[in-house]
Amino acid sequence: MNFFVAGPTGDGDEAQKLRDRARRTVYEMAARECDLLREVLAKDCRMESVSTNINRQYGQQQQEGFNVNGAMNFQISIK
Repeated sequence: MNFFVAGPTGDGDEAQKLRDRARRTVYEMAARECDLLREVLAKDCRMESVSTNINRQYGQQQQEGFNVNGAMNFQISIK
C-alpha cells in the first residue's frame, strides 16, 4: 500500500508524531487483513511480516509530508 500524509518533516515532535501515525496506520491495516481474508477466501490466516518505509517529501513545488509504503505477507489456506 502507498499513501501520503501531509505535515512537518523535520526533526521536531510534530514530525515524529506524524511518522508514528503513518506507521500505526500500516500496522492497523495489517492487523485487520487476516479477518478480511478469512471472510473472503481463507480458511486460516497467519501474518508473517509487516514492513514500512517512510520517505520525506519537501520542496518548493511539493506539499511537505511523508510518502508511506507498507508491505505485508500472510500465510493462508484456501477455503
